[in-house]
Amino acid sequence: MTTPTSRDHLLGVLTREFERVYLEVCARGFSALGRTSPDHPVVRDDAWQHHPAWPPSYEAYGRYRVLDTLRKARSLRPERVLEIATGGGFTAACLYEEGREVVANDLQPTRELFGAWTTGERLRWEAGDFFALDPERLGTFDLVLACEVIEHVAHGDRMLAHLRRFLRPGGTLMLTTPNGAYFRSKLPTHSQVEDFTALESRQFKPDADGHLFLYTAEELERMCRAAGFSQVDVELSVTPFLSGHAGVRLLPSRPALGRLYLALDTWVKRLGPAARERLCTQMLVTARVP
Repeated sequence: MTTPTSRDHLLGVLTREFERVYLEVCARGFSALGRTSPDHPVVRDDAWQHHPAWPPSYEAYGRYRVLDTLRKARSLRPERVLEIATGGGFTAACLYEEGREVVANDLQPTRELFGAWTTGERLRWEAGDFFALDPERLGTFDLVLACEVIEHVAHGDRMLAHLRRFLRPGGTLMLTTPNGAYFRSKLPTHSQVEDFTALESRQFKPDADGHLFLYTAEELERMCRAAGFSQVDVELSVTPFLSGHAGVRLLPSRPALGRLYLALDTWVKRLGPAARERLCTQMLVTARVP
């Protein structure tokens, strides 16, 4: 469980000071990201302890993505939130700590990570396949989160249609996924897959393993609109300068490079749509119910 000090620090970061904390992450690591269990060896003694299993550049990249998602989620000011495939539960825990009513779902027994939090009325745990969740039982939500999920699902169109049922009028679906148009991507995109049924046996691998295929921004926008969403927005982020593909591993010893890479990242995201789609590794999609 995050301490008040680390929680307050994190929430302050979401709206300011990203550059400073990004450099600190690269220098020190932040393996507590995505770990809500106080018994995890990485977070038990020092929430800023660097775990040697992952390089600092990877920690910074992961934190960048989660902070970006939380920034967007908080800006929507939702009252009720459903997060499917919550994994370690970090995003759900942060939103819960801010006073949101949260329903968290995952195939894995993540409920143990939440511990006593789930005894309250504002944080509810629902185990199992998210396709088995029923809006008649859970009710509707202002925000549904699906972070790094759709690339593991054989029938993304069915997933979008199913999640739309959980949103009240004016509610928002937010999903993140790798960008299939990124120039270093080796996987096929949705339009290149010939038989989605053949992929069913490979979906929902444990520990987020097994990307089936990826999506381009145009493909996801089209699918969201076909599922009944409106005001679909695709935000491309994380260039090679932050993903580790451009020597970010050097940041711990050369903090000046961190500022340079952040400046280059900002510059790339100001380029035209075609260039951004080829140079950005991640997509954050928001789609609203009319």
